[in-house]
Amino acid sequence: MQSDKYELYLKWKTWGEERFAVCSAKDDATFALEFNKAQILVTDESSILEVGFGNGAFAGWVLHKTRHYVGTELNPKLVKRAIAAGIEAYPATCNLTDVAAGRRFDLVVMFDVLEHLGLEEITQILTSARHCLTNSGKIIFRVPSGDSPFSGHLMHGDITHRTALGSYAIRQLAEIANLQVISIHSAAYPILGMGFSVALRRAAVSLARKLTEIAIKAIYYANENVVISPTLVSVLCARN
Repeated sequence: MQSDKYELYLKWKTWGEERFAVCSAKDDATFALEFNKAQILVTDESSILEVGFGNGAFAGWVLHKTRHYVGTELNPKLVKRAIAAGIEAYPATCNLTDVAAGRRFDLVVMFDVLEHLGLEEITQILTSARHCLTNSGKIIFRVPSGDSPFSGHLMHGDITHRTALGSYAIRQLAEIANLQVISIHSAAYPILGMGFSVALRRAAVSLARKLTEIAIKAIYYANENVVISPTLVSVLCARN
């Protein structure tokens, strides 16, 4: 039954083996903008631990910048794909110190992962990630925005999603895990890098989103610092 579940998930996500660790033009533009917004620079010396690497899009992107990459993933088929591709990969665990095996990482990445976990597991994995960071290391994660009225299709469109996280919940979890919130902001929505016609459409969508966000924040949130976009990104570091 468990293997059927994994097979079905790969089918739902259309994650074919031939596309493993392939970074599309959209992925490339998204990751580049995501790290630019987060003010995180990835160099050839950066050491990165990714939790839940999925079909390896981020791994494919970051391995062109640094070879110091380690990944974990719940789905055993995806772990096998990663190992076959020469990537250091391990089965998922909330205790990341076992994976780190004494190593420290400049960056722990969790893209579209925490919404699959319960609150206790999220707290555990954030705490564990803190123990794996270098002195200046950071955690970056992306989830459907619990602040947003537009994130329902993301949060409820996948039956494996369990927990919605908004800005205030993230700050509470960070405090429990002894982490400091550096930023909570809208996820990247790149305009350039995917062709002229796509750029025109995305520029129009981006403008419409910004105007909508301004109106909704003013009307419903008293201009509080919340994320109205469907997806948010948070950057954390260890407390001093």
